[in-house]
Amino acid sequence: MAHTPDLPHFFEENINLEGLFDILSPKNNLVLADDMMLSDADGIILRVSENYERNFGFTHDSIVGKSAFDLEANGTFRPCITAEVIRQKKKITATQTINHTHKNVMTVGIPLFDQNGVLKYAVCFNTVSMEQINTIQQNYRHLQDSLQQYTQEIAELRLRATATDLVVKSPAMQRLWTLILNTANTKANILITGETGVGKSAVAKAIHAISNRANGPFIEVNCAVLHENLIESELFGYEKGAFTGAASAGKIGKIELANHGTLFLDEIGELPPHIQSKLLQLIQEKTIERVSGTKRIELDFRLLVATNRNLEEEVQRGLFRSDLFYRLNVIRVHIPPLRQRPEDILPMAHQFLERFCKEYGKQLALSPRFVAFLEQYPWPGNVRQLENLMERLVITAQNPILDITALPLEYNSGGSTPDLPSQEGTLAERMDAFEGQIIRDSYRRCGTTVAVAKELGISQATAVRKIAKYVKDRKE
Repeated sequence: MAHTPDLPHFFEENINLEGLFDILSPKNNLVLADDMMLSDADGIILRVSENYERNFGFTHDSIVGKSAFDLEANGTFRPCITAEVIRQKKKITATQTINHTHKNVMTVGIPLFDQNGVLKYAVCFNTVSMEQINTIQQNYRHLQDSLQQYTQEIAELRLRATATDLVVKSPAMQRLWTLILNTANTKANILITGETGVGKSAVAKAIHAISNRANGPFIEVNCAVLHENLIESELFGYEKGAFTGAASAGKIGKIELANHGTLFLDEIGELPPHIQSKLLQLIQEKTIERVSGTKRIELDFRLLVATNRNLEEEVQRGLFRSDLFYRLNVIRVHIPPLRQRPEDILPMAHQFLERFCKEYGKQLALSPRFVAFLEQYPWPGNVRQLENLMERLVITAQNPILDITALPLEYNSGGSTPDLPSQEGTLAERMDAFEGQIIRDSYRRCGTTVAVAKELGISQATAVRKIAKYVKDRKE
């Protein structure tokens, strides 16, 4: 029987088919409705589907007309679900071996009764096999792994597409990048926090670059460098004749310049109280009035602010307005210090090296000893310190390979020196030590032979061989 929708017409009219229709419901999407066997109440097999015969290697005469109990006894079915349904007179779901070769096939068997409750038939349907379920589970895990990898790659591609300087390798920065992607196109104010030099300005530029305001202006103001007497006129602008020394035609302020774009106020904690009040009014009304002006100007901009201070403590000490803080702190983006995201150090160093080599017309590479130093140094000055060091070394480099011998003296005092390859022995011995340092460093970062092979441009077989040679505490 090839077409199971005709199956109900096979039974006598007084048979209760409710259980059968439940099994064939679309909700049971694992049931193979065309993989069916039907027997009477004595276990004599009346019909099987063509798919059943084909899938399990039966000829028609080898199964139709036979007793399910006999087929169970000779091992054709072990156990026989049809026989169990007849014995127990209830629905059975279990795995069975069919025709000696098909292992662990999940089968659903249901009894069909007449109106007097007398068993008349047993119907069995096969679902996916346990092997298929295991394969599905393996494929699902593989898809999860691939999804994680592709998510990271997509994030990196988006990052490159926006031409930002952010490096998103560490888990902390990947979480931060996800937050940025989810909030970039909203109108909510964003407060960016972190130590000095962690890259708050770079994050602000990245938010602007991937937002729907990317074609508008990005106006950055460092509140810490503005003179207290001039900060109001710099931010809000002024009309002509506003004060002695003012431009004769007046001046548009930084806030007004950000119209239809993004306004980024760095070091927001440095604003004096009277400017905090005006900024709060600006956020609430999205209008400004220039110094000595009488007209209110409507503006449309996205506000990003940053600070290395603890604004909650500043609020408690009365140095920062609480109502302004809560207006600014709609979305908090905290950038961890560089020492807490070591996975980002080397990519950043290469990024800076490439940029400064291009700027100063040089071609330089990093020695394994220098790479080890980069990853072990605590970087109290964060990204800014790393950037400044790389520029300094590119400018002063005397050799094509940057090594720790080129480091300024302040980097060698009070710090631990990384394990160095041997500086003694034959050329072959030194090259072997040098290669070992490269392999160990790459494996420590990458963690797998596939990733090491990709990073170093070698085959996986070569990576496996060299890791086995040089890495004593490798992962099995």
